[in-house]
Amino acid sequence: MIVSSPIRTYYFKYPIESFQLRKHPFAITIGDSYFSKNRIKINLKNSHVHLIGSLSFSDHLPIKTSLVTPNIMGYFAYIPKMACNHGVISMNHRVNGQIQFNDQQFIFDQDWGYIEKDWGTSFPDRYIWIQANHFNQTDLSVMCSIATIPMMKTQFIGHICNLTIADEEYRFATYNGTKIIKAEVSEQQVAIQLQRKQTSLFINAIRSEAGELKAPNKGQMSTLIKEGLGGSVSFRLVESGQTIATGTSDYAGIEVVNF
Repeated sequence: MIVSSPIRTYYFKYPIESFQLRKHPFAITIGDSYFSKNRIKINLKNSHVHLIGSLSFSDHLPIKTSLVTPNIMGYFAYIPKMACNHGVISMNHRVNGQIQFNDQQFIFDQDWGYIEKDWGTSFPDRYIWIQANHFNQTDLSVMCSIATIPMMKTQFIGHICNLTIADEEYRFATYNGTKIIKAEVSEQQVAIQLQRKQTSLFINAIRSEAGELKAPNKGQMSTLIKEGLGGSVSFRLVESGQTIATGTSDYAGIEVVNF
């Protein structure tokens, strides 16, 4: 669990017997907490923190899929035994409810949310992950990831990026011929440029403080990554040399690992 700001992280460990899975509709129960596409109920408690509350989600905006691209991974989704699989459930949706964190109460009234998921045995050795959907224009959402992908006895740099503007979607990915023109990382900044045919997406992220989170490695939660929730992200979408959309968010999730 990560809390910001100031950034704090907490790790809760449960016995396998406390885990319950329902496939249709998909839902997970862990101890006294419940997670689904439409609702979460949280009840986490230890000697340092008590987090309790519930949130409901509605008006989901899923990504566009097809037989060739069944999820955000494209045709890579059909490759068995990938170490890390990624899915985007909703680029934007409404959030309502309340959360109590120790003595602080947070009310969500028609706020904006984003849902994604990972499954597999290990996170990539090197990756960049950026997500934001709290822009001045409420119908904007962006996620972008660049990572090393192991394949048989070798590996390659793969990327997936999705930008939604209202009902319009712009997909930049390895599987649709997008090229990485720039992927530069400094101590505080990430600069990315992706190009697909005549369309280019420029992303600039300013990294804030980051907290340590447990991450999977060969099926065990045995490694650490650092993630920040208070970074800022700006983007510029250019088509045939003309800027067609821009946006800036001061509430972005940013992870950079060994990049």
